[in-house]
Amino acid sequence: MQKNRKELKQFLKELLMSYDKDVEREINVAGAIIYRFNHQEKIPEILMIRRSPDDKWPDVFEFPRGKCDKGPKEKIVDCLRREVGEETGLKFKIISYLNKYTYVADKGKRRSTQYNFLCKLDPSEQQIRLSKEHTEYKWVSSKGQVDLLASGEIEDTLNLALERIVIQNVQSVSYM
Repeated sequence: MQKNRKELKQFLKELLMSYDKDVEREINVAGAIIYRFNHQEKIPEILMIRRSPDDKWPDVFEFPRGKCDKGPKEKIVDCLRREVGEETGLKFKIISYLNKYTYVADKGKRRSTQYNFLCKLDPSEQQIRLSKEHTEYKWVSSKGQVDLLASGEIEDTLNLALERIVIQNVQSVSYM
């Protein structure tokens, strides 16, 4: 079962990248991997939001993100704050750059490079206000919670973020 899912995801990725020859424009995308600590469970949780059913990628879970399309002078961190605000209404602190990945969208006409940043919810208690582009959210603490509902790149980024959060938490505790 696991092997079939991996093969399907690889096939879909290759199919999308085959549209590469038709790319007309490239754009940067800023993604926020926002985490909080669940003090009751004593574990970090990462925010995932679900795309609406009428979207081009219906019902897929993703990180809050968006296109940096407000002109060449828009900094990626400004884009990050703007897009997260539009999609969730949340405030956060950027902890570090995490990773990037590239994908083709708009029927092969646009290549996007998504730059992901590890972000801490700040303040820790906030109300999430989803935009109409998304229908629900969940706080996840493992890849298995979004396994069949997210792309491989998102799963890999989720794992990397959880590892970094654990390492940072251990380091901050050991220096006190």
